[in-house]
Amino acid sequence: MISRAITTGNFDGCHLGHQKLFSFLKEKAASQNLIPTVVSFEPHTRYLLGAPGKPALLTSTEEKKQFIESLGIDFITIPFTHSLTKLSFDSFVREYLEKQFHGKVFVFGYDHRMGALGQGNYKTILSAFPHLQAFQMPAFYHEGEIVSSSLVREAIENGDLKRANAFLGRPYRLSGLVVVGKKLGSKLGFPTANIQTAPFKLIPRFGVYIGEVTTSDGKRFRSVVNIGVQPSLENQMLAVEAHLLDFTGDLYGAKLDLDLYSFIRPEQKFDSLDALVKQIKKDADVALQAVL
Repeated sequence: MISRAITTGNFDGCHLGHQKLFSFLKEKAASQNLIPTVVSFEPHTRYLLGAPGKPALLTSTEEKKQFIESLGIDFITIPFTHSLTKLSFDSFVREYLEKQFHGKVFVFGYDHRMGALGQGNYKTILSAFPHLQAFQMPAFYHEGEIVSSSLVREAIENGDLKRANAFLGRPYRLSGLVVVGKKLGSKLGFPTANIQTAPFKLIPRFGVYIGEVTTSDGKRFRSVVNIGVQPSLENQMLAVEAHLLDFTGDLYGAKLDLDLYSFIRPEQKFDSLDALVKQIKKDADVALQAVL
């Protein structure tokens, strides 16, 4: 029977605070020959308790799984349902963490609660299950601020990718398939990959960014990224478009990972396509010269 060291939660963003918890989880698991395991509630708990899409996601389930497993940690999802919200914390521990997942060690975030009315926390679980090992992580600070998903989200919404990335410990990523767009970029000499992101994924402030695209074969390309509704064109629709510098080829239908590094300028409307082309050239030069 596989026994596990477990932590539970949403872990949206897998930011530096989450990563500190994951590292501690791995240490405890290794010391007792247990499997370190993240049990993630999907969809986000606030989508059921509040409204779908609020808050927008920093990491889709697929992105979260990819990142956590890259750390050498098992990733398991639990469907977050109305019936689960009514389950007492002691029943949740017994039925899921102990019986189903064979948990022996539990690691809590500093503010994490579980079970009906949020009555399950580090202290109540220690009291109800004295035979289990439980640990609680302190809040994680970076440059004097408690790292949180809300803080990261706020920075991204403001277009402050440098700040967001500092708290994430890595670039903010938009992943998705390349879909057919208006194909105007190709006509202007700057073909773009129109990336269809996951539902409820947080889209940064509209504007132009320096990014880097990773293709399915692992190759990376510096990119100029436009996010917004393309106000210089008709039939405006939200799009995430990346112009891959020094790339030639067809990307339609391919899955791309787009990492965003910094904000160049806000989205703007141009009087002519010639003016738009001149600005794109300037943006490309900025991206090429930037130090990532």
